[in-house]
Amino acid sequence: MAEMDMKIETTESTRAKIAERLGFDQPSAFDLVDRSKYATEDAYLDALVKADMERNNPEYQATRRRLAAEYRERQEREQRAKQESAYKEIRSTVQLDDLDRREIDTEAAEKARRDLAAGKISASGLGKAIEDYAKQLTEKRKDTRASNQLINAMLRGQL
Repeated sequence: MAEMDMKIETTESTRAKIAERLGFDQPSAFDLVDRSKYATEDAYLDALVKADMERNNPEYQATRRRLAAEYRERQEREQRAKQESAYKEIRSTVQLDDLDRREIDTEAAEKARRDLAAGKISASGLGKAIEDYAKQLTEKRKDTRASNQLINAMLRGQL
């Protein structure tokens, strides 16, 4: 059954939306500018005027939103590049232990036997199929290990 998302508009919520869209819900310029940062009253008043004009200028607001979006996009790109670099570094050092190698060999042999039973490979190609599966599974396991290490480093705040 589809869930219906119903929102009831009240006079107060409608007023709040209108005030938000018109900018009437914004704090006063006096709340935005810290008096203690200015040596003179004239400098403080200039800062108040500048803050108020910026806040009420639609072109300024549109430019600010555009630049904020571009800034977030650049930060995300830099973060992805950093993560890719870290992944490559981690991936280059990943080593599998004996248990991993035994599991990979067992799984590769089983896959090759299934292919033989299904007629996908001949008996003479069994060894090559096991070797190919082992390579694929080894790379997959290394990728998994590297991904896990990367996620752990991210969760610990190391990236």
